[in-house]
Formats: sequence, C-alpha cells, structure tokens
Amino acid sequence: MNPRTTGILVLVAAALGAFVYFYEIQGGDARREAEEREKRLFAGVEQDDIEWIELAPAGVAAAKVERRDGRWQLVAPLDFPADTLAADNLASTLATLASDSTLEGPGPPDEYGLGESARIVRFGVGETQHELRLGRDAPVGEGTYASTGSGAVYTVARYKASSFDKSPDDLRDKRILEFDRAAIQRIEATWPGGHVVVEREAAPSADGAAQAEAPAPESWRIVEPIQARADSETIDTLLGELGALRAEGFVDAPPSDAEAGLAQPAFDIALNSPGEGEGAGPRVVRFAIGAEHAGELLLARGAHPSLYTIAKARLDTMPRDLDAWRWKQLASFDLTDAHAADFFFQSPPGDPVVIHAERGETGWSSSPEAFAPGTLDTALAELSRLRAAGIESDAPDESMLRKQGLAPPNAVITVFGARPEGDTAGEGESPAPLPVLAEVQLGDVEGSEWIAARAAGDPTLYRLAYPVAERVPVSLDAFRNRFRAEETEGAAPPAEEPAPTPEAGADFPPPGDESP
Repeated sequence: MNPRTTGILVLVAAALGAFVYFYEIQGGDARREAEEREKRLFAGVEQDDIEWIELAPAGVAAAKVERRDGRWQLVAPLDFPADTLAADNLASTLATLASDSTLEGPGPPDEYGLGESARIVRFGVGETQHELRLGRDAPVGEGTYASTGSGAVYTVARYKASSFDKSPDDLRDKRILEFDRAAIQRIEATWPGGHVVVEREAAPSADGAAQAEAPAPESWRIVEPIQARADSETIDTLLGELGALRAEGFVDAPPSDAEAGLAQPAFDIALNSPGEGEGAGPRVVRFAIGAEHAGELLLARGAHPSLYTIAKARLDTMPRDLDAWRWKQLASFDLTDAHAADFFFQSPPGDPVVIHAERGETGWSSSPEAFAPGTLDTALAELSRLRAAGIESDAPDESMLRKQGLAPPNAVITVFGARPEGDTAGEGESPAPLPVLAEVQLGDVEGSEWIAARAAGDPTLYRLAYPVAERVPVSLDAFRNRFRAEETEGAAPPAEEPAPTPEAGADFPPPGDESP
C-alpha cells in the first residue's frame, strides 16, 4: 500500500477515535447529566443552598432541621444536635430529585394520595420556600407519585421517596460524646468502690526536658489513687469505645438521678482537654452510665439534658478496676527483630539448664535440646506482646518472691535482637553482647489460675493468665513435657548444659543487673 495512503488512513482512524471518545463517551456523560438536570423537580437548587428542611407526614408532628454555623441542628419537635449524614442525605436528595415521568391530564390530587394524606417535605433556600408532596406508589413500575404545587403530577424513584420517611429520632445525632482524642490530657473515672485519675505525660525534648505543649502519644500515668504507669492500650481502647458510642434511643423526660441510677453511676468519666482561647479553662466532656431501662438497655448521660439508652454490653467494655488501668506489659517487641533467645530453667535435682535458640536462614533452631516444630515460634510470638492479666504486688518482699517461685525464678527467658551492622570485634576482642529486646522471669503456676511473673528491671509482681503456659514453657518440666521435640529412637538423651547457680533468694534481676 502507498505510504501516503497508509498515513491518511491512520489520521482518519485517530480522528474517528477522538470523535468517539470526546463525543460519545465524555460528551455522552455530559448529555446525560444535562438531561437529568432538566428532569429535576427543583431546578437550580444545589445541596449546599438548602438552609432548612421540614418533614411533615400526615397526622404526625413535623420534624425540622436547619443549618447553624455550618452544622445541622434539629429544631422541632425539640432542640437537639442533628445527624449530619442523615440531614446531608435529605438535602442531596431534594436537590437532585428528578421525575421518572410526568402524567398527562392528571386527575384530582387525592387520586394519587397527594391531598390531605400526602407526606409533605418543605425546605428553604434563602427567602424562598419549596414544597414537595409525596403520595401513593404508582401501580406500575418502581415509582411514587409526587407534586411540587405546580399542578403537575410526577413519578419519582420509590427508594428516593422513601428516604423522606424519617422520624425525629432518625434525624437526631446518636453520638453521645464528641471529643478530640489527641487533645485529651486528663481522664477522671469513678465506679462503685473505686476511682482513677490518669494524665498524659509530656514528650521529652532533645535535652530531656518535658514539653507540655507536645504530649507524647500513648504515654499516660496514674496520679490517683496511686502513682504508677498507666496502661496506654486500655486508655486508647476506652477512648475509641467512647468516641464510637451510639445511642439506641432517647429519654427526653428523664426521671430523677436517683431513679435513673445516675446519683451513683455504674461508671462515670470526665475527659479533660485544654480550652480554646487565651485564659479559657479546660474543656470537660462527661459521660455516665446508670440503671437498666426497658430490660435490655441502660440509661446514660452525655452532654445533652435528654438521657440516652445504650446496650447493656457497653458497660462491660468500661474499665472498672484499678488494675485494668495499670501498665501490665511485660514484653513488647517486633517479632521480626528477634534474632536469638535464651531459655534459662532451674532444675532442683541438678544444675540449671540453658537452651539457646537462634534464627537462621531456614528458621529457628535450638540446642542442646530442640523445640518441637512450631512451638518455639508460638512462644516467641506470645512473648512479643506479653501482657499480664493483673497485678499481685507492687513491692513484693523476698519471702513472697520465694513463695511464688521467683527467688530464684523457675524460668528466665531473654530475647535478643541482631547485632548492629558493622559492629564487629577486633582481633583478640570479644564481640559486644546482643541487644536485649525483652527479659521475663516466670514463677509458679497458682492453682491452674495464674502464673507469677516479673519483667527485668520492674519490681512489680504480675499475674499472667493461665493459658500463657500453653504457649510459653514456664518451667523445665513444662518444656520437656509439652515443648521439646520427640527424641529419635536410639539417640542419646540431650546433655544438660550447666549454668551458674544463682544465689537462693536473689531478686532476679534487680533493676540494672544483667540476666542470669
């Protein structure tokens, strides 16, 4: 074929493709949008232009929302914050509501349910008030009869017409609390028989001084009734629960606080954050849970005079024990950072036994005794996020530690990280020790209920949940009964590697001491 002819054909194909794209595809979208706009019942009205909306079903009190300072507020039948999403959806539906068809020569309005029995929606745009009347469903198709007062009768999509079937409670904001989690500086909580006050700790600056204006995330301290480190995970979970809390219903004529169980709440909390503006006091958001209501609900108080009802299960998520607020993390590290581990076991009949584990290219291995497949990985995974179930004592004495199998410990597990790159020993020098990621001391199992435990450098005596013993070897007997690999038939039993015998009654290890 002539090259010139080929070039012309290529240009024609390109032009035809451009025409199809711009006219049929992009132009088609624009034409469809223009056609839909022409069918809109309220031409020229945009969602953001609507200032108020009133829903007036036949024979029912009207519900009205209006914009106030950029937010929706329910103003009838009572004054209450409105559900922003619900109100925005109403405004969007009104602005885009289009007719599916227009009836020719319509009969009287009552024939279509557009008379006195109509559902009426009024809304305002500036000084102009618009009205939408919704009647019966059309006998054919998925439409509902509608009119706008012009005398014409339309059908509109039934699902859009049903979006206006809202009760006042449907339009109410069901959020019970509204607060900025990052701004909370102090939390005060009370429950029957107890209370706690926690404060966010300030982040240290480069020179070590505290910076109150830049609070460190997830760093909290208990200041009442004791001075102790707080459990950041508990507090973070609590703030998440409170921020997501939604009402099941409302009680607008509440009984007295005594009758509502709010004179002595089952749980009462105050969230304190800095006030806005110079000289402003702290902003306090309060929440309290009271008595049962209608069987499966509880009464609750938020910022509004009306009471809320919430599911009973919500009370169970609130920490109502001082230990629940306390720091209980014995170990925390990224499992991928773990490079080696030592399992030090006391052996009353003989010398202590040390099992050393290392991670190689094909996974973990240990010697002189081997872990059964998968058990070492499970143990290290448990240790990487090891949390206690409770606290037995803040300052246990030697006799208590001995009684709990911690003087000396039944087991000490130390997890090491990898040696930093470039950190090599010179000729004749010993290599630097591996960095310690975690060190946990384990004692006796108390009646199949809990395990005594401590973390290196922390004097607190913790209670580990009993199921931890199913995933972590808490003693030499436990290791050999449930975690050790089965010996190959005919093979000699593994030799026990002797280890220095610690002094009886020693505190393992005192803060700052090395592990055994």
